[in-house]
Amino acid sequence: MIEIRDLSVRFGDKIVLDHFNADLPDSGCVVIRGDSDVGKTTLLRVLAGMLRQDSGTILGMENRKRSIAFQEPRLLPWKTALENASLASDMKQAEKYLAVLSMQNELHTRADKLSGGQQQRVSLARAFAFSNDIVLLDEPFNGLDEQNRQRAADLFRTAKLCIAVLHHEDEERLLNPDKKIRL
Repeated sequence: MIEIRDLSVRFGDKIVLDHFNADLPDSGCVVIRGDSDVGKTTLLRVLAGMLRQDSGTILGMENRKRSIAFQEPRLLPWKTALENASLASDMKQAEKYLAVLSMQNELHTRADKLSGGQQQRVSLARAFAFSNDIVLLDEPFNGLDEQNRQRAADLFRTAKLCIAVLHHEDEERLLNPDKKIRL
């Protein structure tokens, strides 16, 4: 179990998370939902190790490899889909996850030539190619049509632990989470 205790994060005078507590399972799918500007992305960034909390503790994530896919794809425009997906892994892993997300025909297409939905799928493939131990996803369905949303949801369920920030109830139903957190 991952234990989050009294987690607080502030940016200057603005308190984003204030003594937040939650227990997360070691495996399965966790969905975090809430209104805009309540700290969902901040919580994800703390869990990813990209942002330090001001106070509180997180136990149970030690020695677990984490990857993250952001709200926006964050691809290198001059690199191909395969090169972007393999930035933190090897080409074989990247190619495998690109194929799962139906991007096998675009492996050698530069990122700046891909549609928004294709770029999002490359970003998701990159996260899974790096690690499927703990996969952190921030609005992962952005730009995806219904068929690709289903493919992505199926992929997310293969992670040992998937923690996804979502805004929409239909996306939550698509993932059928083991645990829901409302911020």
